[in-house]
Amino acid sequence: MKKTHDTEGNIITTNIALKRLAKLGQSQACEGIIIGMLQEGIEPTVVSYTTAIGACAKEGSKNPELANQWLQRMRSRNVMPNFHTYNTALAACLDGKLESTVTGSKIAVEMLAAVNQELRDGLVGSAEYKSALPDTYTKYLARELMKQLRDNWRAGDINMQVAKSTIRVPLLKLVDFTKSDSAEEARKMKEKAAAKKSEDVDDTEDVEKEEEGVVYSSVSSIHRRMEV
Repeated sequence: MKKTHDTEGNIITTNIALKRLAKLGQSQACEGIIIGMLQEGIEPTVVSYTTAIGACAKEGSKNPELANQWLQRMRSRNVMPNFHTYNTALAACLDGKLESTVTGSKIAVEMLAAVNQELRDGLVGSAEYKSALPDTYTKYLARELMKQLRDNWRAGDINMQVAKSTIRVPLLKLVDFTKSDSAEEARKMKEKAAAKKSEDVDDTEDVEKEEEGVVYSSVSSIHRRMEV
């Protein structure tokens, strides 16, 4: 039991260090910390990866390709991105470049696939920690990426019809998610999960919630300023 608590404490402490670096946009330093965690036998959590992606979303240090790479890396270790993770990766793509818009569209496709899987298989654990379902910030980010795409075609970087029929499609699906049948299904699923919440809470989830409180609010603050 002591070893378990030591590991959990190390994860939380490391995630706090990641948070500080992410706020400075130090993506390479965040990468070094996660590599160090793995070398020490500490498995990074979804919070760890989301925080590292947060460094890629920092204004002046945006790195959409690295953000997308983090999504692939965490999946390769069976750590599934949640809506915080996807939102942070989408925010990293808002730098005005066509290639970044394309990356954002790819991330949107992956998020929609994760949503479909969640609706098909159900959600295990805290919705705040595990769910990939889009929230209002997802909608905002998708709209901003659609505006960026419009600027891209107006600048002559891509044909408008091609942009609308390809890159724009998954972004529009995120914007319109709340109007979809999937959104209604998700609402019912959340209500059902909430009813069972008291029965499903365990020590692991308590640790996850502690991580959320320590890190997620700070990760969000890195890029939510774009809303105001």
